[in-house]
Amino acid sequence: MYELLFITTVALLITFGTGSSRADPRDQSRSYYDNNGSFSGSSIDHGKDASFYDRNGRFSGSAIRNSNGTTSFYDKSGHFTGSSVDTTPKR
Repeated sequence: MYELLFITTVALLITFGTGSSRADPRDQSRSYYDNNGSFSGSSIDHGKDASFYDRNGRFSGSAIRNSNGTTSFYDKSGHFTGSSVDTTPKR
């Protein structure tokens, strides 16, 4: 009885435990530094959107890449703060 319970538990941990503990491969972190070389913050790219954090690790805003080539920016309260247009030439 305990052997079956043990095997079932191990199978569930392998199935669900390892998949949920891995970061999504598209989630990439980037650090930013000021002119003096001091750490000033970081961002995490989630694919279509990115989150930004200050030097203390507090959330400071986000950006979302839209399908029309623009990027929309939001502050830490979720309020729209502006946008930009992708001017990179298409290949």
